[in-house]
Amino acid sequence: MNTSENTGEYVPFDLSKAAAAATEELLPSKSKERYEKQFQIFEDWRRLKNVTSLTEDVFLAYFAEKSSSYKASSLWSTYSMLKAVLLLKENLDISKFCKVTAYLKRKSTGYQPKKSKCLSRDQIDKFLLEAPDKEFLLMKVALIFGVSGACRCDELSRMLVDDIRIKITC
Repeated sequence: MNTSENTGEYVPFDLSKAAAAATEELLPSKSKERYEKQFQIFEDWRRLKNVTSLTEDVFLAYFAEKSSSYKASSLWSTYSMLKAVLLLKENLDISKFCKVTAYLKRKSTGYQPKKSKCLSRDQIDKFLLEAPDKEFLLMKVALIFGVSGACRCDELSRMLVDDIRIKITC
């Protein structure tokens, strides 16, 4: 006989098992490993600091320590991942910790994100036409796949030479 954590009421085993399986699917499937890794880093930090509780001050100290080596955007990303995992694993909603969000907002003040360098259409055309194929053929193919939208970013980064089929048409 299982009891619900929140209410203490009886929940049949098969429903409890189904709920647990559904809970496992709540984290984004593509980035689940990153979420779990951030949680593990936090857990390791807690063990290192001999912290057993999950209070607002603990999270404030954690993010204060992280802020010395991470930019505001990375702190927010870490916060978001921890928030999702802690809600699932510990049933703890850290978004209610006002001091933590205020601290992160303060760290974001004046933050200027880096602009990605983008090639213009003319620069792409010049590279494709003028760069020697002997040296840059693979880069040209990757550029064409990337620009034409033939595949997603993760597919492009995992692509192997064996994945490309050459069709010769006359």
